[in-house]
Amino acid sequence: MTAGVIDFLQLTVAGLSAGSAYGLVAVGFVTIHSVTGIINLAQGEFAMVAAFVAIALLAAGLPLPIAGLLAVLVVALGAAVVERVAIAPAAGSSVVAYIMLTLGVSITLKASVLLIEGPQSKALPAFTGGILSFGGVLVRPQDLWILAATLVAALGLYAFLERTVTGKAFRACAEQPTAARLVGVSPARMSTLSFVLAGTVGAVAGVVSSPVIQTDWNIGLFLGLKGFVAASLGGLASIPAAIAGGLLLGVVESLGAFYVSSGLRDAIAFFVLIVVLVARPGGVFGRTQAAARV
Repeated sequence: MTAGVIDFLQLTVAGLSAGSAYGLVAVGFVTIHSVTGIINLAQGEFAMVAAFVAIALLAAGLPLPIAGLLAVLVVALGAAVVERVAIAPAAGSSVVAYIMLTLGVSITLKASVLLIEGPQSKALPAFTGGILSFGGVLVRPQDLWILAATLVAALGLYAFLERTVTGKAFRACAEQPTAARLVGVSPARMSTLSFVLAGTVGAVAGVVSSPVIQTDWNIGLFLGLKGFVAASLGGLASIPAAIAGGLLLGVVESLGAFYVSSGLRDAIAFFVLIVVLVARPGGVFGRTQAAARV
């Protein structure tokens, strides 16, 4: 392969790795929005908190796999607490009120981590060492871990939504909330479940991406904004589309930073968002039908 082709493939691999993390965060946005209509501005902080919890547990002497799993569990439970304490009491509020509530949660989590951990960056060690080479294209094993985590999360959510009674109730509440109430599905229970699922996938994103993306108190803002753009590419309505949006965004960012300007890397995401909102408000992969939501 020529040097130009190798560079392109190398950038694509890097973009898919970053895009997988964006896609996981995007899934959290879609999961909550499809059931409650809420844009959870604290979604990126779920990832940030999970990474710091895993780092702290690892420093306390726990093995890395156990530390990562416990961190995901802690954040999933914390997300449920956030829904019960901050969101549920405000039932029936306006969209703006919910946005302000989740923004308050986001700021509280960032401030708490800043006070506890300080401003310095930290990172989990790579799950697997070394570098792999495929035809001259170098691949970090951690990139494969991130891609694998995204695949497992997507398949897990699919199995949950399609193969379990609770998952079908969740889909019913997302697609036809009034009909779901009539057959005994509790919107309050599904709202809590949506936050638990969002916290889980966000925490997975934070843990698996920490060895690649240095974790600090403000990284949640970065992941949250990129995740929101990815979710918007899918119209904030479909889990597969959110993951596809994250992958697309990651690749476009990586290629744009190399071929255009590295200084525009973060700006590219918001340029893509503006284009989508103007040209296709329903998202590049989105559909307007309610049945496309999950």
